[in-house]
Parts: sequence; structure tokens; C-alpha cells
Amino acid sequence: MHQIVSAARRCARVAALALTLVALAGCASFFDGPTHRSGVSSSVVDYLYPPGTQFEPAQEGVPEVRLPARVGLMFVPSTREPAGLTAADRQQLLVKVRDTFKAQPFIERIEIIPDTYLRSRGGFDNLEQIARLQGLDIVALVSYDQVADTGDTAASFLYWTIIGAYTVPATRNQVSTFVETTVFHVASRTLLLRAPGQDQRDAGSTAIRVGDTRERLGRQGFQAAMDDMSTNLDVAIADFSTRVREEGQVKLVDRRSGGSWRGRGGGGSLGLWELGALLGALALLLTARRRG
Repeated sequence: MHQIVSAARRCARVAALALTLVALAGCASFFDGPTHRSGVSSSVVDYLYPPGTQFEPAQEGVPEVRLPARVGLMFVPSTREPAGLTAADRQQLLVKVRDTFKAQPFIERIEIIPDTYLRSRGGFDNLEQIARLQGLDIVALVSYDQVADTGDTAASFLYWTIIGAYTVPATRNQVSTFVETTVFHVASRTLLLRAPGQDQRDAGSTAIRVGDTRERLGRQGFQAAMDDMSTNLDVAIADFSTRVREEGQVKLVDRRSGGSWRGRGGGGSLGLWELGALLGALALLLTARRRG
């Protein structure tokens, strides 16, 4: 009888040990390991120059850009969606970029192009189709690259308990985001300017909340990087204007008169020659009144 009881106790201990190991394995499965990296990106180079693209020689002469310009704004397509960034989020981010462009005097109108219009690796052929459909002169392509790193801290041994996995913030999460707007003149396929933006942020989390934390950091990172890029876009536009005047990389043509662009059009701004003519007319009017 004693032997039977002892055997039963040993079996119970073995069963308890097996259940404990299963539970521990389950806790460990909450986390992917000591380190885990994932990322998502959309490349303007991959989109415009897909495999098999035959590169054409550069056109001779100076490209002519008609102003005020009709601009299309869009995200470069990607095979994967950014974590935590919905279609509504992407639309909101593009609105921020559009507002930056709308403040410029050389813009006649700017359209946000739906994602469905772009084909993955569609190339300049796809871009030209969109430009013809929307009546665009210039396109601004927004690309991105986001990497999320997750790893253990010294307290991660507490994840071997159910309570620890839910309550101990022993996981470090770091998300790095890079965005860039590249502006092309469609007809000549000329790169006019580019503006980058970047952000990096980190936060701790429990093993159970890793996914939620990474999505939150990813969304915040995109918003901050787009804000940084919008600021840099203003600088890039000013630099482009300087290069056009000093280096003559492109020829700016008034789309209404066909002559050289002198700043008329969008935003009600006046070119220098128009301002001078206006001041001269006012001076003549004042002189005539005094004589009268």
C-alpha cells in the first residue's frame, strides 16, 4: 500500500512539473525572443525604376516648367501597410504637406491622389498616366521607411510568471521613422527638389502590450517625421528658387502668356517688375494730383 501511495505521489509531481513547463512556455511565447526587428518601407526608386527598366539618355536642353503649377501629391505604394497608420491617418498627413505647398505663390492647385491610382512599381509610365488624368505638371511623391526594434531589459526574467508578463514593463521598444518628399516635373522626368524628415522615439512596455506600444510609437513617429519634413520642404523650395535663378537648371514659363515666369498667379503675389510698375503708377498719380 505504501508503495502505491509513493508511486501516486511521484506521478503527481511529474504531472505538476509538466504543467509548469507548459505554462512557462506559454508565457515565453508572449515575446518573440531577446531582440526582434521589423520594418516597412516604400521606395521612390523602386516605384519609378522597377526591374527591367531601360534607362533613357537625359534630354538635351533645359526643361521648361509651366507656372503656376498643377501639382499631384501621393504616397509611394508599399506591399505592407505601416503599423498603426490607417488610410485616414495617411490622408491627414498628406493634407499637412498640401498646406505647405498651398502657401507657395507658384501653385495653381494641388490634388491628393488616391492610393488606388498608383500601381506597385508602376514607373514613370504610371506617373504620366496619373498626370494626364488629373491635368498635372508636377508630382510630389512621399516615401517612408520605418523600423521597430524590441528587446528585453534586465527585468525580463519576470516574464516567466503570468503576473510578470502582464504587469512588469521589462520590454524596450524603439521606432525610427524616415519620410521624404521628392518633387518631379512629369513631362521631362526631372527631379526638382527633395525634402526629408525623421523621428526616433522609444518606450517601455509589458510583454502583453508590445504590439499596442509599437503601433502607438509608429503613428506618433510618422506624424513627427512629416512635421519635420514639412519644415524642410519650405527650405528646399527656397533653395530651389535660388538655384533656378543662379544656375538655370530649369526654365520657368508663365502658363498663360508663354513668357518667363515673373511670380504672377497663385496666392495673389506680385513679381518684382509688377511691383515696380505699380509703385511708378502711384507716384505719377500723386504728382498729377499735386499739380492739379
